[in-house]
Amino acid sequence: MSFPLLLFGYRSVETDGKHAAALLDLCLQENLSPARFEALENGGIRFRVGLLAGHRLVRACKRAEIPLRTAVGGAPQMLLWFFRRKGLVAGLLLGVFLLVFSQKFVWSVRVSGNETLTAGEIRRALAAEGLEVGSYLPRLDLGRVETQTLLREDALSWIAVHLDGTVAEVQVVERAAMPEKSTRPANLIAGRDGQIVELELYRGNAAVKVGDPVRAGDLLVSGVYDSQTQGYRFTRAAGNVLARTKRTLRVEIPLSYEEKVYGEAVRGEIGLQFFKFSWIFLKNSNKALSSCDIIEVTTGKDWLGLHDLPVSASQKIYRPYTVKTISRTAEEALELAWGELKKQLSALSPDILLLEKRTQTQIGGETLALECELICVENIAVQREFEIAEP
Repeated sequence: MSFPLLLFGYRSVETDGKHAAALLDLCLQENLSPARFEALENGGIRFRVGLLAGHRLVRACKRAEIPLRTAVGGAPQMLLWFFRRKGLVAGLLLGVFLLVFSQKFVWSVRVSGNETLTAGEIRRALAAEGLEVGSYLPRLDLGRVETQTLLREDALSWIAVHLDGTVAEVQVVERAAMPEKSTRPANLIAGRDGQIVELELYRGNAAVKVGDPVRAGDLLVSGVYDSQTQGYRFTRAAGNVLARTKRTLRVEIPLSYEEKVYGEAVRGEIGLQFFKFSWIFLKNSNKALSSCDIIEVTTGKDWLGLHDLPVSASQKIYRPYTVKTISRTAEEALELAWGELKKQLSALSPDILLLEKRTQTQIGGETLALECELICVENIAVQREFEIAEP
């Protein structure tokens, strides 16, 4: 179809095979140029002409008693169809108004530079000072927001807020945590059972010697000095006490497990959110679904290639399932057990020296167990502070 016909409108004309030749002769007499000519199966013809030319052709066909079937189309007809639907026009105008009006409000708050604090915690602190999604831009005092947020959040040492259109870009620097150094007196006690292999003391009096067996909680190094001339003195015992220890790692894998078998997904509630306001305009509780996973999908944040739009649509999707019991072979369970044991071994401290490793497999009626006994050399000293009794 030519662009002028689409832009200014057209009339589609159709007649049967008996009157097709007469209609074409009439087009020649009226000096009309048909477009998009089609030959029909019954011998008839169909073509399109401009609206004004089509109006002349219809009147000429009436005088010549040529039967026609006509229809109009093109941009003018589409506009007429659109403006006849007042609700659609009002909704479109309202949407344009809201979109233009929303340029005066914050659409999104983006946080960067945070490591310890979450973006949600920083956004809550900013919201308490008046900066959040939906805040009125002309009333925002960014300098006051930055100052008050720093006073509110001790974990922040610096914050900067700048506006990029309707998006608030927030950059933060967190305060470095200073380790607290305690000066209170302390002993070194055994963190686990073992046999002393080596003593490396920095402060304190050794209460054990190499070769001594100890149990968890026993005193290893005392923080008390007993002097007959100066009385008791106290210090914070420090050092490493290496001991030969035994650890037992155990992994149990069930020989049967339950697995979800999902059926066809069911669409649930549909809602619309604009800034902080939300509406549910299609409700579907699906109470008949006794066992199902509920997935909430939010779309619309990037409509038309724009980012962080203040309008979005959400929908709940229900995925019904049944539970099926599946059995494992002993070989499959053993492979899983070895994989889990490797994870536990890799999680041990790199300071632990592994001397021996013995493993044993046990198969019961419902589970397969893999037990691993480790002989290690490790530092078992743990600092424990104590109070000084006043005389």
